[in-house]
Amino acid sequence: MVTIAGQAVHRQLAIGRLWYLSKTHPELLRAQAEDTDAELRAFRAAKEEVVGRLHELYRESVPKVGELLAHTFEIHAMMVEDEAYTNMVESMIAGEKATAAYAVAATGRHYAQMLEQMEDPYFRSRSEDIREITDRLTDMLLRNRSEVKLAKPVILMAENLAPGETMQLDHSRILGIVTHYGSENSHAAILARTMNLPAITGVAIRDEWDGREAVLDGENGLLIVDPDEKTLAVYREKILARAKEEEELRSLLPLPAETKSGVHVPLLANVGSAADAAAAAEKGAEGIGLLRTEFLCLAGTEYPSEEQQTETYRSVLATMQGKPVTIRTFDLGADKRASYLDWPEETNPDLGFRAIRISLAEEGPFRAQLRAILRASAYGDVRVLYPMISAEWEIRRIDEIFREERRNLLEQGVSVGDVKQGIMIETPAAAVVCDRLAPYVNFFSIGTNDLTQYLLAADRRNPYVAPYYDTHHEAVMRTIEAVVKTAHEHGVTVGVCGELAADVTVTQTLLRMGVDDLSMAPNSLLKVKRSVRECE
Repeated sequence: MVTIAGQAVHRQLAIGRLWYLSKTHPELLRAQAEDTDAELRAFRAAKEEVVGRLHELYRESVPKVGELLAHTFEIHAMMVEDEAYTNMVESMIAGEKATAAYAVAATGRHYAQMLEQMEDPYFRSRSEDIREITDRLTDMLLRNRSEVKLAKPVILMAENLAPGETMQLDHSRILGIVTHYGSENSHAAILARTMNLPAITGVAIRDEWDGREAVLDGENGLLIVDPDEKTLAVYREKILARAKEEEELRSLLPLPAETKSGVHVPLLANVGSAADAAAAAEKGAEGIGLLRTEFLCLAGTEYPSEEQQTETYRSVLATMQGKPVTIRTFDLGADKRASYLDWPEETNPDLGFRAIRISLAEEGPFRAQLRAILRASAYGDVRVLYPMISAEWEIRRIDEIFREERRNLLEQGVSVGDVKQGIMIETPAAAVVCDRLAPYVNFFSIGTNDLTQYLLAADRRNPYVAPYYDTHHEAVMRTIEAVVKTAHEHGVTVGVCGELAADVTVTQTLLRMGVDDLSMAPNSLLKVKRSVRECE
């Protein structure tokens, strides 16, 4: 029996056979093309087939994992068709008489290495996407089977999981995920949380573990290979207890989320699509506390149209059947970059040109989004939420634009509802001057993920400073309490929508502070409801 410690990503348990997803591709040697025209035709045909397959995978993935994750396939399709990438491949074929497969492999290596050398972590992370599309193209050219079919349920083990291959696997046959590289915010981690699977990272993978029985302990960040009978018995009992707990949680569905003293606490969901909203409704969400809209930007070649946005928001409203839906305006930038936007290269994108800063700099798309939100409000209870606010002048200007667009729609005879405005409290500046911001809005939503990283100067995506990223830090708790107190003095309600909202160890603390509602991933709703009902 071997026990390996890693970093817990999602705290669930599993027992099963390990399956090693090996991604080794033999290095293609330079070979002289006998017919360059034939190689060019082969490359263009392979490119067309890969793009078509990526669009199919996007459509197949949306109902499984939501649009926010599925849009990765659309991004990959755009990368395959990138002019610079295509030109380099074709120039190698035509000018150097290289085979199509070698030209693709060499081009992929060139761009991946170039991205890896950049300081910006966003661009460094894109190197994995380049490798993935390169592998797809070479597999297509060489007629290799690149899509893996799982015959039985397994604990998936890999050095790293690229976004596309993570979502392409048969999720019904994955018991858990173990990776060497990654973080709590990787695609594999997000998928694990979405599917409620145990997951750990930071494990030095060994190919000899392939096929061996293992226990994956996502609670303690452990992988136990070849467990003895005593260990298996302990974990089987834990899994049975967990299954019983899940059944008990499901029994809470019809019950209200209120404390023992009768105080009702609205439990809302954070979602990224209508499909996610449906999952939230099934888990008893009392509304959508955060609808992420940037997936609409990341999946295309230009900003989404006003019509497209209106239909998307209406779809979510229809799914929620009259319950409130809070739509956050585009939170682009940092790790969410749209390929068609000409953004400056930044040394620290988390502190750079992002979120509301982009919206105010590019008023056209921002106004179109506000019009879409206002138009959708005629069909349900809509609220609008602005991210990354740090100064009073920002919300003052936003309010002016919002009122102008609302007035314009009404003058055109377009029906609009009573849309409440709110801001994310996720910068220390917003927390400190929230008394100056409160007169412009109806509600605050505390985004504890970003607020924590800014307060503690600890990048939440950087594993080296993970010990410093502590959402329970006294500075974080004091800031939340101060914001709630100030907000209530100004008649503004306050919700928490970061990971802390799902942390049942602080539910009672947040309610004691006076937090009005909690918004979280749908899978956490029932557990938090139980915690609320246990509070005095």
